[in-house]
Amino acid sequence: MRKLLLAAILLVATRFAAPAMVFWNLDNDANLTDPGTGAPWSAVAKIYDPTNNAVSGSAVYLGNGFLLTANHVFVGPNPTYHTNNYSSVNFGSTNSFLIDPTFGTYGIQVAPGVDMKVIKLTLDPSGVNAATLLSTPTEEVAPATIIGWGVGRDPSSPLGSTNVTWGNTNTSAKRWGVNEPKTVGTNPYDYIATVAGATGPEFDPDGLGDAEASVTLLDSGSGLFQEIGGDWYLIGITTSTDTKDAAIYGNDATSGSHGDFDYFARISSYDQQIIALIPEPSTVSLLASACGTLAWALLRRHQRG
Repeated sequence: MRKLLLAAILLVATRFAAPAMVFWNLDNDANLTDPGTGAPWSAVAKIYDPTNNAVSGSAVYLGNGFLLTANHVFVGPNPTYHTNNYSSVNFGSTNSFLIDPTFGTYGIQVAPGVDMKVIKLTLDPSGVNAATLLSTPTEEVAPATIIGWGVGRDPSSPLGSTNVTWGNTNTSAKRWGVNEPKTVGTNPYDYIATVAGATGPEFDPDGLGDAEASVTLLDSGSGLFQEIGGDWYLIGITTSTDTKDAAIYGNDATSGSHGDFDYFARISSYDQQIIALIPEPSTVSLLASACGTLAWALLRRHQRG
């Protein structure tokens, strides 16, 4: 089913964004603020149409006005009114930032066939900390944090249920949840997979607790972050999930029966392509420093003259 979903996303360019976040045993009011672990909460934004406030997906800030999102997430003029009211980005405050329509075609795909693209803002947001890309394949089989703007659970879906039905777009909010990488593979591009599953008789999904998360609608483009060696890294961008409109918290794949797998484009496989699309902060700093030194030298020369 995942293969069919990916084919639809990549070939038909549908605006359906890969799913958002639902928890096995928490409601929609949970995990709405910075988890306080060091995971880059402020770096994750929503992409939306400012005319009707319709969210189309999530994105992760990389610095210098650039963000990373899923390639299938819609970015462009208002599709309903056909105006020049371009998509915006919001990090969870009252300030929104327009996406630059001149950077590619509302963004540039990271590599052919990869469900990931870089977009650029017309203004660099202040006070937003950039995420750090993982440049080496050192992801761990250990809890990772997903941060995204996906829809929540349907209010009628009971807590602790093995089948969690997604809510409607009104339940979209910035949330964080936990899961852990289970698989690394290639189909059709390099990915990391997590699974919403259970291992114990008391149905504690993977021993990760109530906050174990599965992605849902509008979580496409959200970030999978992991603490490695004391630092937090972006290790994946959310692209798809096994099912649509619900999350299945079943048994682990090791037992022969599994729940939903969520898929993330693997950052360490494409970090060089990503970096090639954005100016490196060190380069920008060096250029700024050089310009400052030149200006100071010209000023001193003028004063002496």
